[in-house]
Order: sequence, then C-alpha cells, then structure tokens
Amino acid sequence: MSKIPYVIDCDTGTDDAIAIICALLAQDRLDIKAFTTVAGNVEVTKTSANTLNIVDQLGFDIPVAKGAAAPLRRELYTAISHGTTGLGNVVLPSSPRGLYDKDGADTLYHFAKECEGELCVLAVGPLTNLALALTRYPEIKHMIKQITIMGGALVGGNMTPTSEFNMWVDPDAAKIVFDSGIPLTMIGLDVTLKCKVPLPVYERICSISNPFAELAARIFRYMLHRNETTGVSLYGTVELNEAFVHDALALAVTVRPDLVKTRKYFMTVETQGDITRGMTVADFNDVMQKEPNVDAAVEVDVEAFWAWMVELLENGPNRVGRER
Repeated sequence: MSKIPYVIDCDTGTDDAIAIICALLAQDRLDIKAFTTVAGNVEVTKTSANTLNIVDQLGFDIPVAKGAAAPLRRELYTAISHGTTGLGNVVLPSSPRGLYDKDGADTLYHFAKECEGELCVLAVGPLTNLALALTRYPEIKHMIKQITIMGGALVGGNMTPTSEFNMWVDPDAAKIVFDSGIPLTMIGLDVTLKCKVPLPVYERICSISNPFAELAARIFRYMLHRNETTGVSLYGTVELNEAFVHDALALAVTVRPDLVKTRKYFMTVETQGDITRGMTVADFNDVMQKEPNVDAAVEVDVEAFWAWMVELLENGPNRVGRER
C-alpha cells in the first residue's frame, strides 16, 4: 500500500500533541512532508516550538514551518485550557533545529506542487495558513487532493452555541477554505466530544514503555488533572477526569476511515454575528441546491478508536524507524 503524502497544519496544544505522536507512529501509512504551524491554542511562536520539540524528542527530522501569527482580519484569541505554553506542565528539551525556510502558506504550496495533485492535508487549528495559500496561489486548489479538518460542527459549539473554536478564531479563513472546491472531510466537535479518554485506556497508556506512549501519558496526565482542578471545562459543567482528543480522531480517520460514518452536505461558514461567527452551516434540506462540498462525520466508533490508539502506541514504534 502506497503512503499518503501528508502535511499537518496545527496549533500545537495538548490534543494536537497527541495527534502528532500518533501521526509519527503511523508513518507506515503516511509520508509526512512537513508540519505547518498556526496561532490558535497559543501564539504561533509557541505552537512552532511545541511542534518542533515533539518531533525532535521522538527522533525525527521532519520540517516544521512557522505559519500565520494572527487571523486574517481579527485579533487572536487563544485557549486557556492548554496552559500558557500550549502543553500545560509538560516541558520538553528545546530543539537545536531551526524552522523550515518557508512560511506555512508557502510550505503548503511547495509540497502541493511537489506531490503533483496527491497531497493530503490534516488541518487541526484555525485555517489561516490554508486560506493564505489559496489567496497567494489560487491554483493550489487543483493541487491538494483532500483536506481533513478538525473543526466546526453540524450541531452546537464551544465558543458560542453555534461555533467551534477553530472556526470561531478565524471564520474568514474557514470560509475561504470551505468555498475553495477542495474535497473536505470535517471531523466536527459534535463527533469528537464523544471520544473522552476512558480512565482504563489512560492507565493502559501509562503502562506502555516507549518514548511515544510515555510522552502521550504525560500530556494526558496534565489534561486530566487540569479538569480535576477546575471541575469545569469549556464545554460547561462536567464530571471530573475528562480529556478529549479532538485532533487525534481527525488524524485517525485519515488512516482508518472506517472509524466514522459521514454524510455529504453543502457547507459554508458564517463570518458575522455575535452568536453565529464561525458557524459551519450545513444545508441539510438542499435549500440552496448546491453540490455537496463536505464529507461530515456524523458518528464515531469510540471503542474502535481507542483500540486503534492503544495498539498504535504499543506497536507503532516497531513499525516505524526513527531517523535518529
């Protein structure tokens, strides 16, 4: 089976970090060309450092390109739940490597051109880099095979009653991407919220002895204790001991599409309104009579997803040779 040429566009906080760990372990299926970073969970200097440090800590030399420092037309809003650095209390050695010599948008264009129409992109932060690439290089819409997005929702939100964080932070960028014509798969908040880490899974991950699982366990530990301390989360009043891995589910769907059921809709993004800013609007009843442009997840096999992650953390290191 040929590998999928892949760029991961991320705003590396805690759940992004879990997705990156899983992606590195899935390199028997993914040919990761680069990571591009964007401001979102924390400032772009921090998302860039976090990404570079994780990749280096786990023994890989994959390029990391620093992307957009702010949304297209709005002030940056960051997420308190990831701590001041983005990784909570998890501290990694600083990488001696420098960042890639192109910015996020130019990096996306470079690898889209190099891969001759086969490049797939996983976008798990605000969509600013992709929007900038589409604005600078309109032809890129014919060069990217598919984009998997963690963001939006068919129903509900976590910033307003209708808007999910990534879409809310930069709705103008999200609209450009949704309207681009590039095939999109949306793994929305209404689906990712079903994947709260079960404590037995966390305990199993803590028992695995390899650098990938050990780093994942440290990040999960912060996520769980963060919520124990507050007793609430961005999703409202909740039971204690919860951690969601929104971005890791989107990554998983790339290599295991059977984990979710999807439906095709025409979708666009609302850029205005106190409540509707960043809302991913699905035309459920074909009122607009436009061709569907988004394959949106509607269900997830939660047990199969966690089984996939545990197996990957246990056995992935044996399938993937570290570069150093």
